Amino acid sequence: MKDTTRSLIFTSLGHFTNDGNFLLFPTLIAYYKLIPGVSLPLLGTMAIIYNIISGFLGSPIGKIADRINHDGLLIFAGIFIEASSVMLFGLSFVFIKYIDYTILTASVMLGVGQAFYHPIGASILAFTYGKEKSPLAMGYNGSFGSLGRSLIPIMLVYSIDFFGHVNGIFIIGVYTFASGFIILGGLSFFNRNRYNLKAMNSNKNIKSQKNIKFRDYSKFLYILALIVFVRSMFLVGTVTFVPDYLDNVLHSTILMGYVTSISFLSAVIGQPYFGSMVRKHGGKFTIAITSIISTVFFGIFLLVRSFDLLTLIYMIYVFAAFSGFPVLLGYVAQVIPTEFSTQSNALIWSFGNIVGGSAGIALVTLLLYVHVTLYDSMVYMLIFAVLSVVLLPLLPSKTSGQEKQGAAA
Repeated sequence: MKDTTRSLIFTSLGHFTNDGNFLLFPTLIAYYKLIPGVSLPLLGTMAIIYNIISGFLGSPIGKIADRINHDGLLIFAGIFIEASSVMLFGLSFVFIKYIDYTILTASVMLGVGQAFYHPIGASILAFTYGKEKSPLAMGYNGSFGSLGRSLIPIMLVYSIDFFGHVNGIFIIGVYTFASGFIILGGLSFFNRNRYNLKAMNSNKNIKSQKNIKFRDYSKFLYILALIVFVRSMFLVGTVTFVPDYLDNVLHSTILMGYVTSISFLSAVIGQPYFGSMVRKHGGKFTIAITSIISTVFFGIFLLVRSFDLLTLIYMIYVFAAFSGFPVLLGYVAQVIPTEFSTQSNALIWSFGNIVGGSAGIALVTLLLYVHVTLYDSMVYMLIFAVLSVVLLPLLPSKTSGQEKQGAAA
């Protein structure tokens, strides 16, 4: 089996597993809020905690990955920690007296585990596929992440309904453990040095290639990180509470699970579609398209009430909004040399996307705390979506980014 195929298969399994757990806690909010003494603002605070931990750990983990050359082992470590956190979420329904502390501990572990996959998985694909082909490969890879986000919430809901809170959540935890060990074996072939050697041998000016510094790309990365930060405040700040919002509108956890799961299936198609768009038209153009579509359709989503319309509109929203892996990291792969890939990915994904998302969750939680309704809070979050669109002209195009790379080389 080719290295490219193996890297795509096993990083895709990692993406499926990792992103399936992305909506684990938001789905559990609909169950936790029914327990006496557990408040929605408190649950929002827990969501902030695991997102902040994930966001700030991403950069140091990225630097470690760029130095130690054990990417498969690091992805396994993240998945293993996530699986342990899932089991602890299940135990929180046993130790009701200590539920706040149990959820807190599980949230911290989930945040640590979620810090690993995205920057490392994107780097593996950038190494094996190269700059031109990696955005499309990330699109196919990202579609499995979207599939995980789609299937895990409804699987969790049905598991809880059929087997109870504890056993239902444990089933997800056991699957996560198994996935981690499969990924560890599947990525054992990957060694960065093989691909670095190929890149150096294909570059005629090896001496000047060695003089490239990370700071040569810092302006581009910081501008992109700022835009992603603002965009993610809107995206993650709202998506964390969408299951609860849908439960309030539809008055059914089952229907809530259907809307969430069906809607996230659209991103299975959206990720490779927008990954291909990055390859053809560049990251700046694709970020603009996805940002505008997601802003408009989330506004429409807040205006409808029927199950059918909610599902349709949210599907279109998710199709564009949750394409960040191939769009953002594919853009980075086109501009940044592979030797800085993981720390660059971590800056954009972990700080921009995840810490920005944490700020969004914090803002929604604060609004709920001061008794602003969940609906009105989501309306206010649209301001950040509009702001992220307004900031887009600051981004360099694909061409200018590549010219800068050539100048640095």
